[in-house]
Amino acid sequence: MKHYLLTWYGTTDMRAALGLEPTDGPILSALKTRNYTDVVILAYTNPDKAPDGFTDEIRTEWEHWRAADLETRLRVPRDRAQRWVDVLMNTDRGHELFACWLKTELAKNGIACNVQLIPWKLAHLNDARSICDAAVSAVNRVLADRSEKTITTYISPGTPVMAYTWALIARAHPQHKIAVIASSEPRLPPETVDLPRDFLTPFVAEPERAKTDEYDAIIHLLGRERIPIYFGMLQFRAALHIFITTDGYRDAAEALSRCRPPACRCSTVIIPDPFTPAATQRAIERQISRLPGGARLAVNLTGGTKLMFAGALAACWERGLEPFYFEINKHNVIFIRDGMTIPFVGARSVADYFAVNGFRMLTNGRWEERPCRAARLDVTKKLWMARRTLGQLYRKPTFRSYQVPWGGNCDPPFVWEWGKSRASFTAEGNAELVLDGDAIPIPRCNDYGRYLSGGWFEEYVFKLLREIEVKGVIHDLRIGIEVGYWQQQSDGRPCGEFDCAFTDGRRLWLVECKAGGIKQEHIQKLENNLRTYGGTAAAGILVSAFPIVGAHAKRVSSSMSICSVADKEVRAEVLERIITTWEHV
Repeated sequence: MKHYLLTWYGTTDMRAALGLEPTDGPILSALKTRNYTDVVILAYTNPDKAPDGFTDEIRTEWEHWRAADLETRLRVPRDRAQRWVDVLMNTDRGHELFACWLKTELAKNGIACNVQLIPWKLAHLNDARSICDAAVSAVNRVLADRSEKTITTYISPGTPVMAYTWALIARAHPQHKIAVIASSEPRLPPETVDLPRDFLTPFVAEPERAKTDEYDAIIHLLGRERIPIYFGMLQFRAALHIFITTDGYRDAAEALSRCRPPACRCSTVIIPDPFTPAATQRAIERQISRLPGGARLAVNLTGGTKLMFAGALAACWERGLEPFYFEINKHNVIFIRDGMTIPFVGARSVADYFAVNGFRMLTNGRWEERPCRAARLDVTKKLWMARRTLGQLYRKPTFRSYQVPWGGNCDPPFVWEWGKSRASFTAEGNAELVLDGDAIPIPRCNDYGRYLSGGWFEEYVFKLLREIEVKGVIHDLRIGIEVGYWQQQSDGRPCGEFDCAFTDGRRLWLVECKAGGIKQEHIQKLENNLRTYGGTAAAGILVSAFPIVGAHAKRVSSSMSICSVADKEVRAEVLERIITTWEHV
C-alpha cells in the first residue's frame, strides 16, 4: 500500500532548507509523521526571475554561514538572509536545493519516502488557471500508479488560491477519497481537515450574465490585513457589510466600521477558531439565515486564515454565494467561481488608509497651509543646487545640537557659519542666508530652522511629485503629515510623522526625504511605518540629496517595500517610473 502526499512548497519550506527557520517547515514536518511513502511536490517557477541569481559568491557566503557555529549564525543581518531566500525562491536552482535538502533530512531521520518535485511555471503568484492545471496534473500522475494507494493533499504551503484548489479537487472527486491536511502550528504535525463531503456540488452550466456591482450584503473574512477588506467595501454597493473575524481583531472591525461608505451598516461576527473551516462555514450560514430569502450575497475571501478561506468557500458552493478575491499587485478582483477578473476601484484618500489602520491625521498636510512654501520656492531650488555646501553645515556640531521644541509656534534663533556661508534666524523672525558668498533673500517665515535642516528638500521633492499628481498617476499628495491614534486629540503629540504621502489607488505610499546622510535607522523606520500605517501592500520611497553607498545601498536594495532615489536620479520621471512599475506585494 502506498500513501501519497500532494503539496506545493512555500517560503517557509525554503527558509527551513536554508537553515533560517527554527522549524522543519510544513513539508518535512508532515513527512516526519511517517504517514506517507511518496510525496509529489509542486514548485512554483517564476519565468521572469533571473535563473542565475544564486551566484557562486552568494552560495559561498551562505555555505560559510551554514557551517558556522550557532552564535555566528544568529548574527546574520536580516537583509542578507532575505537575499538568499529572494534569489532562490521560485527558481530551478532553488527547487534543486530544496529537493536535495529534503531528501537528505529524510535519510538522516531514517524515513523512506519517494520524493517527486515538479516545477510549474505560473504567470503570477495567483495564476488560478495554471495552479489548477498543476494540481490536476499531480493528481493524474498519482492515479496513473496502479498500486493500491491513499491520496492526501496538503493545503498549508503556498497561497490561498493553491489551498482552495486542492480542496476543490478533493471534494469534486469523492470517488478517490482524497484526504486534506493542514498545519496551523509549525511546531506540531499537521491535522486532518474534515471538509464536508458536500463541499462542492457538481458544476451546472448557467446562462452567462454580467457581474453585478450591487449586493444586499457582503461577508468579509477579516484578519491582520485591513486594506483588502476596505477595498471590498468600496468596490461594490451593499447595504450591509459583515466582518467574520476572531476576538483579536475587534479593533480592526471597529476601524473598518468607522470608514464604511454612506448609507450602509456594518456588523461583526466573532468565531472561536480560525483554523477550523467548519467554524467559518457555520458563521456564514447563520448570517444567511438572518437575511431575507433571495438576498444577493458575496464573500470577500482576501483576509483571514487559509482554513477560514476553505470554510467560506464551502459555504459559497453550498448556498450559491459569489466568492471573490483581491489581487492587490495586479489591481484586479477575481471572481473565484468562474475566474472572471475586473479592475478594482481602490481608494484615493490618504486619510482613509490611515483611518482604516486605526489612525487619524492631526495635520492636513496641504502645501497651501504654509504660504511661505510657495514664496521660497526659488530658494528651495537654489538649495538643491547648493546641497554640497549645505552638507558641510550638516556636519557642524552647532547645527547638530539645534533642536526645535514640539508644539512651538516659531523656531528658536540660531547663527551658523561655515566657510563662506552663513545662516541666521532671530527671535523676531528675521532670516538670513549666504551660500558661498552669495546672499539669498529669504521670505518671512517661522520655520526657518526646520526648513534649513531638511524641510527644503521635502518641499523640493513634493514639487516633483506634484507634476506626477497633475497627470493623474497619483492622488491626494500631502506634505508634513502628522498622525495620531484614532482616539487622540488633535493637540496631542503625534505618533507618526511623514515627509510626503500619497496613494496610487492601490496602496499608500510614504516618502522619506533625507537632506543629510542616510542611516540604518532611517531605512528601518520607513519599513516599520509602512507596515504600521499602510499594511503589507504599502510602498515607500527613500529620496536622498546625496549618494547612497555601501551597506545602506545594499540594505535598501534588499528591501521588499522600499525603493531608493539618490541625488543624480532625483527627477519627476524617475519617481513616476518607480510608482507605475511597482510589483512588490
